[in-house]
Amino acid sequence: MDGEASSGPGAFKPPKIEMAQWPLSTWSLLRVMVRNPVATVPPAAYREAHASLQVGRQAMFYPSDPALVEEILVRKHEDFAKSRIDNSLLNPILGNGILTAEGDVWRRQRRLAAPAFRAATLSSHLPVMRSPFEELVERWALNPGPHRIDNAMTAATIAVICRAFFSNFDQGDADRVSGAIARYLRPSSWPITYEALGLPKWTPHPGKLTMEQAAAEARQLVWSFVARRRQGRKVPPDLAQVLMDARDPETGRALSDEELVNTFLTLIAAGHETSANALTWALYCLAAQPELQDALADHVRNVIGDGPVEAPHLEALPDVTQFIEETMRLLPPVPILSRRPLHPCQIGGHSIEQTTLVFIPIYAIHRHEALWSSPESFDPERFAGGYQTPRQRCAFMPFGAGPRICLGASFAMIEMVAGLGTMLAALRFRLHDKTPPEPMHRITLRPRKEVVLGLELRS
Repeated sequence: MDGEASSGPGAFKPPKIEMAQWPLSTWSLLRVMVRNPVATVPPAAYREAHASLQVGRQAMFYPSDPALVEEILVRKHEDFAKSRIDNSLLNPILGNGILTAEGDVWRRQRRLAAPAFRAATLSSHLPVMRSPFEELVERWALNPGPHRIDNAMTAATIAVICRAFFSNFDQGDADRVSGAIARYLRPSSWPITYEALGLPKWTPHPGKLTMEQAAAEARQLVWSFVARRRQGRKVPPDLAQVLMDARDPETGRALSDEELVNTFLTLIAAGHETSANALTWALYCLAAQPELQDALADHVRNVIGDGPVEAPHLEALPDVTQFIEETMRLLPPVPILSRRPLHPCQIGGHSIEQTTLVFIPIYAIHRHEALWSSPESFDPERFAGGYQTPRQRCAFMPFGAGPRICLGASFAMIEMVAGLGTMLAALRFRLHDKTPPEPMHRITLRPRKEVVLGLELRS
């Protein structure tokens, strides 16, 4: 597995998922999927416009050409719904919320939630986004040496979510929700595998009871929070209050208690899990490239001076943004999306049956030989002009694409640039273990084992 440190941009190759060696028997496929579902993406998806698989009676289609992906996620998005994998995996914990709902139910929830994520609203929350990382820097500065980075990023990002969205959510309850989500995700490759292979929902698997208990605990904690918040408005309003006050411009309806629980849980689960993993990978990639790390740190310190990262600094730190984008290219927060066609259709001249499982292999697209020069190499300069141009629209999509693009994408980027800038300005990160962390697909892309880095205070 790649992942050795190097000097000079473009020379470092971060750790990657070891792809399965095809052809595979059904049982071999099951074994690989349980260990790392995205490892079963066919090799052709990294080189060709698309790849196909037939496993038993189940047909699978993997579009890698950005034009094909755009057709599915953007131009013909109404012809494709979330797959049964998403429904089976996410509904038990997130309910029929903004990530899982379809049709009018989804559109209504999206309309109501969108105002909470306007740029003007988000910029006002920068101090509370930044503060957990400032507190983390203070603790680490008093105790330099090796530290678990993955745990620290999880704690910091759940604190960001709580302070920005749920300002009177008890931190202990928030940590319990985060822990329940983590327990829910650990065995999640089993239902992914079972649904992909068309096995019955009642089929037992290791961790099934754990997932049921974790989902119940997380939902109960958020139900209790909603009940408390119904007793009186929060002044000044946090983002949770903005969502509770929101009224649909078309119907005048507000979100029900159950819809609020679904929305809040989605924000907690998707909001902190993806950012925590992206920041963990970014810190590892910084530690593996000390010269690039020092150059970034010098620039951050020149921009922010002796003060904190403020809103005007974000645009003045494009190199930090580019570093995060390149991290998410090689180690995307969500490495694969799944869809199901609502009827037989043609995509780029390819016939797709209604029973076909369509997998958007983001991990493969981000490393595709025809889309990226030296695709395995880490080079933030790829994004010096911004990732929107000159590449095709769906060549880079760490937050998805189309109408269902992640609603919190701007929130996440502000949080990550401010958080990484805050840490870079004060601390130097060093590799502690020569063995690179192994990427593991559990809905998101997380390290399989703990990530420990050495830390020292910058003079």
